[in-house]
Amino acid sequence: MYLLKLVILTYFTLTAFSLSFSIDQTPCTSDGWFGANCEYQCHCAGSAPCDKHDGSCSSGCHQDWFGPACQYARMGFTVNGNFNSGWLTDNKDTTCNRGTLRSVTVTLDTPIPLTWLRVVISDAVNLNMMFISYRNESSPYTECPESNTAEINRVTIDISCPTEYPVTSVTLSGQGVNYLCSLYISAGRNVALAQRAKQSSWFNYLDRKHFLAEHAVDGQVPNNARSSNFLTCTHTDPGDKSPWWNVSFTQPVEITRFILENRRGKERHLQAG
Repeated sequence: MYLLKLVILTYFTLTAFSLSFSIDQTPCTSDGWFGANCEYQCHCAGSAPCDKHDGSCSSGCHQDWFGPACQYARMGFTVNGNFNSGWLTDNKDTTCNRGTLRSVTVTLDTPIPLTWLRVVISDAVNLNMMFISYRNESSPYTECPESNTAEINRVTIDISCPTEYPVTSVTLSGQGVNYLCSLYISAGRNVALAQRAKQSSWFNYLDRKHFLAEHAVDGQVPNNARSSNFLTCTHTDPGDKSPWWNVSFTQPVEITRFILENRRGKERHLQAG
């Protein structure tokens, strides 16, 4: 079995808007991790260290992450329309719409059920003057409830908008779009990270410290160096006739998406059959 790296994303987390950590707990001492049991991975811009208690990043979040403690994966999207949209896709909250644009539609890179979004604008007066709607390939646009919002600061608002089915596009409309700077669409949190993993056997390469089950949920993605494959990936014995791999969660979760990362140069192992 060639299961090598697993990411399980979910929107059912501690809370969509307030992931919190106790400052009274003993801080993590492992580089790149935080929390009492080192159960959370840092996601700071420029690979900068995060606060060992609450995971905050003085450098800001890495471009692929956002939200409380930079723990939420950011869904990529393409901006629809023939206008300069660089201000919305440059990962900077300081570059904003300066025109008279009153509506923006984006197409998600991967259709997923919506959970929550974060919007940053440049004018605090218009923070709540914006409407969010969504659609999938077979349905008309549906508006998100206006009441499910949380103001993070004067120019940032989080919007809860859970959907049952995958969404393909999101539209922002209203006067607030004139001052729109950034849009973050949550792709969930990796709930498999640092969870208990088991597998039926090990590929005994050099010794059993390599290709262990927990390597699939260690948060480390293999690079192009061959040595990183057995240090950060899992692999069962090639002679195992009934291979299996299992992960157990410390609390119930509602899973919305799986992501499998293969060893570099071994992409064929992800093919079915």
